[in-house]
Amino acid sequence: MIRENAAEIVRLNDRRKKALLSRDLSPEKWCEWYQASEALSAGFHALAFPGGFVGAYDRISSGAPLAMEAAICFLEIRPFFYRSGYMYRDIFRRCKHAPLSPEQAARFELVKERLAEWKRRKRSQ
Repeated sequence: MIRENAAEIVRLNDRRKKALLSRDLSPEKWCEWYQASEALSAGFHALAFPGGFVGAYDRISSGAPLAMEAAICFLEIRPFFYRSGYMYRDIFRRCKHAPLSPEQAARFELVKERLAEWKRRKRSQ
């Protein structure tokens, strides 16, 4: 679901960016851009994180079981879409301090190892 939702956010954002290029050509084009922007905004909160993005960080911090599982999955998958990098960083930080089951803790350790390896490779380039 996370991958499918990420693809939909990418599609909505691409539609918005395409409409932006011709927004100033006519009132109709401005309206197309506005509708695309509204669709991205409306869809983002439902699609960005399982269970909805609004309140997701609080659910993670409190250790809500479904939110914790979604958070670990999000970190494992590392989806790429509009604002996903900021979300990854914030979810990662919250998971460091959130209550994790033993299985989730083991999976989170793998995520931390992958992130450390990615940072090492990035520095060496």
